[in-house]
Amino acid sequence: MGTRAGGRRTGPKCIAIVGPFASGKTTLLEAILARMGAIPRQNPVSSGNTVSDHSPEARAHAMSVEATFATTEFMGEQLTFVDCPGSIEFSFEAEPVLAACDIAVVVAEADEKKIPALQLIMRKLDDLGVPRIMFLNKVDKAISGVRDTLKMLQPASSVPLLLRQIPLRKNGVVIGSIDLALERAYIYREYAESEVAQIPSDDKARELEARFSMLETLADHDDQLMEQLLEEIEPPKDAIFDDLAADLRDGAVTPVLIGTAEKGNGVLRLLKTIRHDAPDVEATRKRLGAPDGNATVVQVMKTIHTAHGGKLSVSRILAGQLADASELFLSNGTTAKVSGIYKMLGKDQTKLASARAGDTVALGKLDDVTTGQTLSSAKGGIKPLVTLMPPQPVFAFALRPKERKDEVKMSAAIQRLAEEDPSLSLRHNQDSAETVLSGHGEMHLRVVRERLEGKNQIPVEGHA
Repeated sequence: MGTRAGGRRTGPKCIAIVGPFASGKTTLLEAILARMGAIPRQNPVSSGNTVSDHSPEARAHAMSVEATFATTEFMGEQLTFVDCPGSIEFSFEAEPVLAACDIAVVVAEADEKKIPALQLIMRKLDDLGVPRIMFLNKVDKAISGVRDTLKMLQPASSVPLLLRQIPLRKNGVVIGSIDLALERAYIYREYAESEVAQIPSDDKARELEARFSMLETLADHDDQLMEQLLEEIEPPKDAIFDDLAADLRDGAVTPVLIGTAEKGNGVLRLLKTIRHDAPDVEATRKRLGAPDGNATVVQVMKTIHTAHGGKLSVSRILAGQLADASELFLSNGTTAKVSGIYKMLGKDQTKLASARAGDTVALGKLDDVTTGQTLSSAKGGIKPLVTLMPPQPVFAFALRPKERKDEVKMSAAIQRLAEEDPSLSLRHNQDSAETVLSGHGEMHLRVVRERLEGKNQIPVEGHA
């Protein structure tokens, strides 16, 4: 991977977007894609035309029900964003994604009721060792100040929430932000790049206080910076950026950026922070314990059965390169031949000739491969890098086709749905001739039923 001054990372990256239900994750992804030029305009979630939440079930319930992948370029670098569901019933979708991503963007807001859900997400990131940035969303609607909000959210995080920006207000209304590292103001413009400005004199004291607080936290891991602060010496900006990047990659802090995704505000600063400061695939490979060497290593993040293209295994290339028609090996020695490599943008795919380390791509027709598995070009495969442990089901639903002629068709469809959703459990009740589905709530199993009847065109009947 390439580097920038001070060891700042560039190259293909994979970024998971996580956060409590209705915090604005899908809206943020839409704003990101619009800012990167991947889509002509930012569509509101209510329009039903967002890149993410493209399935009929997601649109019917106005919520994300599966992970959605979107790959595009920013400043010459390929970035893949994965919009992960916020509902606890669909939260397991994020687990295989988080394992293989480089960084997570945690979307949060000034809502005390969402702290328990936020805490669960932060704990999962701790368990997996995934660095994270917090995007404090909806700052234009927040009643409390940003620092008061962070005090409220801090108990959800095991490491300091490090404020990198503060709001810029005029007559009590948020009109922009002040970047504490750059010491520069940005005036928001809806759905457009912010206007760079000088920090207003009335806000200078507030900026200096917040900046010193940021530097004090960074100094906890930098003795030279601590000495400079004690001696009232202004540290070089490059050194500050290096500390911000290093502490993010080491998981020592969670940098906090602010904005309003609904209006596209704060998105460009977030993208630049990801591009320059987030760890690269080499760090992710080491975190997962992938072996050194020249072998290609692939981690499967999601399984999708498309209507016309068949089975797709959305995967992260952790090491090496991959060409179409390549042979890969599972850990049990089974051979899997790639039949198509695709870049994803929601439901749309673009065929590629090859993929390299860092890329997130969909691989076609790997029939024996399931979500969470590790593949390698090394003969005999390598030890699995990820172990998926779905939580215990809490809700069950028994169903059968309305017409007996659909029994075989329904059985095959349910098996495909279970491949797409590893948290779904199946068993057959021979006495009642019903299939019993077990999952993580009524909505979880309702969506499964809707997919059977909609996507697979199988009328069913059942009961809890």
